[in-house]
Formats: sequence, C-alpha cells, structure tokens
Amino acid sequence: MIKCPDERLKMMESINLREKEMFKKEGRGMAKVIDEPYLLMNQVCLEPGQNVPVHQANSNVTIHVVSGEGTFSVGKEKIKVGQGNLLRVPLTSAMSIQNDSPERLVFLVIKTPHPDTVRKT
Repeated sequence: MIKCPDERLKMMESINLREKEMFKKEGRGMAKVIDEPYLLMNQVCLEPGQNVPVHQANSNVTIHVVSGEGTFSVGKEKIKVGQGNLLRVPLTSAMSIQNDSPERLVFLVIKTPHPDTVRKT
C-alpha cells in the first residue's frame, strides 16, 4: 500500500480554470492554481499587446496554452504557440512571452520541481 505524504491529496480535486482567469489592464494577470512541495502551477492571462518580460526559468517549465496564441521566446528561439500546445523550457533558460494577437492569451505555467527546491548556484 502506498501512503500519501500530503493529507490534502487523498481526495480528488477539480479545478475550474475559467474561474481562475484574471486579466489586468496593466501587466499580466496571474493566479496560483497548485502550490505543493513538488509542483507549482500558475495560470497567466495576457490582454492583446501585453507580455511577460525576459526572465530566467527558475525550474523546469512546461507551458500549456489554454486559449489564444502568443509568441514564446526561449534563448534565441521564437515560436508562435496556440491553444492545446505544450512548450518545454529547460531550467535557467532565458524566456519571454508576448501576446501579439488580437485575442486574449491564457496559459498554464507548470514548474517541477517546485522552484523553492531547486538549488541556487
């Protein structure tokens, strides 16, 4: 029998992402979806023309585009990514996201391991 180390995980949980959508006129909207010792998941919402500036990935990152389309830059590579696609970003990579479409962009940022557990070098 496998023991569950986190009491909160013994019950199935349904998370409604639409309810977590948060758009802002200035800057990006962001909602924490899951924050556990081994996993951090945020939902980011960008209005047309908004962006997430260049920053360094503080964990291994998987981005899942929930709706819309945006330009994702990792290092020197740029790619347009739309709804239903995943983008993998290695630890310490420089990355940025631009909503250069006329529609809203919503995506999940899935970090594993949790950035708090990644060694700072």
